Amino acid sequence: MLMIVTCVGLCLALSGAATLRYYMSLRATKTLTVQGLDGLRQLIEIIKLIQQHRALHGGYINGNREFGQKLTLLEADLNHRFDQLEQLQERSKLPYELGTKSLHAKWQHLLNRSFQSSEHSFATHSTLISRALDGLWEIADKFSLTTSQDAEVRNLANKMVKALPELTESLAQIRGLSVQVAARHAISADKKLQLMYILARIDERLSTLTPYFPEPHQQQLKAFLQIIRSGTENANLGEQDPDYLFKESTQVIDKLYDCILEGFQSINQKVSA
Repeated sequence: MLMIVTCVGLCLALSGAATLRYYMSLRATKTLTVQGLDGLRQLIEIIKLIQQHRALHGGYINGNREFGQKLTLLEADLNHRFDQLEQLQERSKLPYELGTKSLHAKWQHLLNRSFQSSEHSFATHSTLISRALDGLWEIADKFSLTTSQDAEVRNLANKMVKALPELTESLAQIRGLSVQVAARHAISADKKLQLMYILARIDERLSTLTPYFPEPHQQQLKAFLQIIRSGTENANLGEQDPDYLFKESTQVIDKLYDCILEGFQSINQKVSA
C-alpha cells in the first residue's frame, strides 16, 4: 500500500513539474515574442525612411535641388533610428542579434558614396532595402513569431513581416522611379518597362491582402496607381510635378505601414493575453 501511495505521489510530482516547465517555457516564449515585436517596429520605420530617401535622392540627382533639405532631415532621422535600434538590443539583452550594426554600416557607406546616376542610386538603395526586408523575417523567426504554436499569430506574422512589407517596397519602387521620371521630364523605354512590370506585381499582391487594408485606403491606392499607369502608358508621366508624386505616393505607403504596425499590435495583444 505504501509503495502504491509513493508511486502515485511521485507521478503527481513529475506531472506537476512538467506542467510548471511548460508554463514557464510558454511565458518565456511570450516575453521573447514581445521583445521581437519591439525590434520589428524599429526596423520597419528604418525601411520606410530608406525608401523615402531613395525616391528623393533619385529626384535630387536628376536636378530637383529642392529635395536637398528633405534628404538632410531624413538622414538625421535615420541615424537616430539606427541608434535607437542598437540601444534596444543592448537594453533588452536580447538573446539574438538584430543585425542592425551591419545594416547601419551599409547605410553609412551608402551616404559616403558618390553616385553618377539616379539609376545607380536606386539600385544601391534597393539592395540595402532588400537586406533590411530579409532582416524582418529573420527577427520574426528568431523571436518565435513565424513559429508560434498559435496558427492565427503565425498567419498574421507572415503577412506583417513579409507580404505587406513586400507590397510597400513595390509601391516605394514606383515612387522612386516616377519621381526620377518627373524630375527628368521624360520617360525612357527602360523606365516604362520597369514601371509596368512593378504595377503588374502590385495588382497580384494586392488581391491577396485586401482583408488587411481598409476599403478607403484601397481606393486611394488604386487612384494613385491609375495616375502612374496612365502616365506610363501615355508617356506623359514626365509632365507631373516630382514633389506631388512623392507626397501622394508617400501618403498611400504610410497607410500601409500603419496597417503593419496595427498588425504588430494585434500580435502583441494575442501573445500577451
